[in-house]
Amino acid sequence: MALPLSTERKELTVSPQRRPRAFPWLPVAMALPLVLFLLVFFAPAVSYNFLSSLWRYDFTTRAVVQDWSLGNYRFLTDDLYLRAMWTTVRISLISTAITLVIGYPFAYFIMFYGGRFRGLLILITISPLLLTVVIRLMGWLMILGPGGVINQFLVGFGFRQDPAQLVFNELGVIIGLSQSHIPHMTLPILAGLQRLDRSLPLAARGLGANPIQAFLRVTLPLSIPGILAGSILVFVTVATAFATPHILGGGRVSVMPVFIYEKFMVLYDWPLGAALGLILLVMVLIVIAGGQRWVERSRRFTGVFQ
Repeated sequence: MALPLSTERKELTVSPQRRPRAFPWLPVAMALPLVLFLLVFFAPAVSYNFLSSLWRYDFTTRAVVQDWSLGNYRFLTDDLYLRAMWTTVRISLISTAITLVIGYPFAYFIMFYGGRFRGLLILITISPLLLTVVIRLMGWLMILGPGGVINQFLVGFGFRQDPAQLVFNELGVIIGLSQSHIPHMTLPILAGLQRLDRSLPLAARGLGANPIQAFLRVTLPLSIPGILAGSILVFVTVATAFATPHILGGGRVSVMPVFIYEKFMVLYDWPLGAALGLILLVMVLIVIAGGQRWVERSRRFTGVFQ
């Protein structure tokens, strides 16, 4: 006797089971050393700077008087300090852009065309970091100075009658800062390109895109996290650099780190120096947060950060 077959189909839905995380405490444990380091060293220093910025320096007695006020922040209405703040941001943005224009093609070349010479190219990339900043700056003075190699070439071949002013101005500072921080831009971009699936640009080529379209629509958007990391690293280090603006600027380029050094080490006005340092910190954080927010909210790069 045959059993009646039911014509009704029962759809079976299998709920995907999530694999339990083996070590849910591992991310917290890995971040704990950095958090402890910031709490022990960074937070107390910033807190003390904030408190000392509310004091004042008595030039008569040459002592710090703990009179609580916001008088040190009156420099925010001074044109001299406002120009220094704008000069700091402008030099930092220009240097970041130059390192990006130079570092991205070099990182792209290392990744896709380096081959067996990739290690040597990476060593060439980090070679500026193997020398101290003072030696690098002395070398730039010998190259860009009035009697340097470039001016000897320009004057010797009749391109100029007198040496060009390549140092002791913003141009020399930007050149020195850009050269020093190219590794800080190249290495994060290279790390981002190494995580890129090479089949994606090939798939774009297979779907009819030319090499430029495949780069602009696939490779470049997927490398945005590396570009953002390198840009933040370069901008922070350039905005807080002191030696390069001080030496290559020759005291003629007014940036915030130079002012902070003068207040602390020359005038001994620690309260005003602390106020300048806090404003520089806030200024850098605002620029970084604004740029990162703009990139993440851009429609073209939204999927990269998901």
